[in-house]
Amino acid sequence: MNHFQKGIIQLINSALTGSAAEIPDGFDWETAYKLGKQHQIIPMLYYGINNSRITPPEKTIERLEHGIYRSVFISQSQLFELSNICSRFDKDGIDYMPLKGALLKFLYPKSEMRPMGDLDILIKTDQYEKIRPIMRDLGFTEICENDHELVWNKNDVLHIELHKRLIPSYNKDYSAYYGDGWRLAKPADKSRFEMSDEDNFIYLFTHYAKHYRGGGIGIRHITDLYVFLSSKPEIDKNYISKELKKLQLFDFYNNTLKTLSVWFDNAEQSKLTDFITDKIFGSGSFGTFNSKVISQAVKDSKSTSTSSRVRYKIIIRSIFKPYGEMAEKYPVLKKYPVLLPVMWVVRWVTVILFKKQNLKQQGKRIKLSSSENISSYQNELDYVGLDFNFKE
Repeated sequence: MNHFQKGIIQLINSALTGSAAEIPDGFDWETAYKLGKQHQIIPMLYYGINNSRITPPEKTIERLEHGIYRSVFISQSQLFELSNICSRFDKDGIDYMPLKGALLKFLYPKSEMRPMGDLDILIKTDQYEKIRPIMRDLGFTEICENDHELVWNKNDVLHIELHKRLIPSYNKDYSAYYGDGWRLAKPADKSRFEMSDEDNFIYLFTHYAKHYRGGGIGIRHITDLYVFLSSKPEIDKNYISKELKKLQLFDFYNNTLKTLSVWFDNAEQSKLTDFITDKIFGSGSFGTFNSKVISQAVKDSKSTSTSSRVRYKIIIRSIFKPYGEMAEKYPVLKKYPVLLPVMWVVRWVTVILFKKQNLKQQGKRIKLSSSENISSYQNELDYVGLDFNFKE
């Protein structure tokens, strides 16, 4: 962990605990602001600075203040909409279970410290036709349906993801453990369901691991783990360990706990904790393009013997995109699946005539999917205790 990373973590710790941060000499405030935007942690940086009575450059303060005003407005708007949705679902007998940020916001010292790009709620798909008119009545617009979500939007303030299942089906190992997720749901109040604290943490950790191995995960998500554990001191860690072993995540869990101890409890850092820290700081909120491409290549390599076969799969997948992806782009396919070959042709013509940049990007994907990159990424996963425990 370098001095800059220590400074950022000190500010986060200050925001969460009220302790004063000690910022190293020569701290790069410009880079700190850019990283804060990239990782969606501007509110934590702002409150960490205030708690520590630090005086950054005037330009940094102005931008942080603008960021916190915006964060408070968005956070309050999201909580208002969440309350409306829950009230309507309760009134109309719609079973639902809020997930991730919708719960975590209430565990942070201030709700705006935990931004939500999306509001995630698990629903029962057999109730969706009842849900549709409710969402429209609340002012939301239906955007699309994908593998595991039904997506709605309202004035770009709130993006709602109504989950059909907790984990996407293409993460076959984790999806096999969870199914649609309702087996873990316990009645809470009226039509609202909740998972136990233990199962909630396991789900948060699985989501974190899914993104980590799939191309990277940001600072906010490892902070979520710390905040959740800190707020639940009586949580049954034996149960958590037992279930994470079933998910083949136990080693990664222990390595993440070591990293959390370095970040928030002044534990001695190691090469492994430094590696995870570097990975998280360099990932943005949800990974980089290059890492995501190589991650997919690693998955593809599980069912092929050579990198040339991986590249062949990439080419075929880009030419003949699967039905699910095509139906998301061309909704007519949901009603008439037989038109899939026709829509492939439509897509090819569109790309060739109007989206030549997509062809260049595809060339970059193929180049990145080299045997060297695949081997290196697999070694990185092995080092932290992760893998893709399935074949594509």
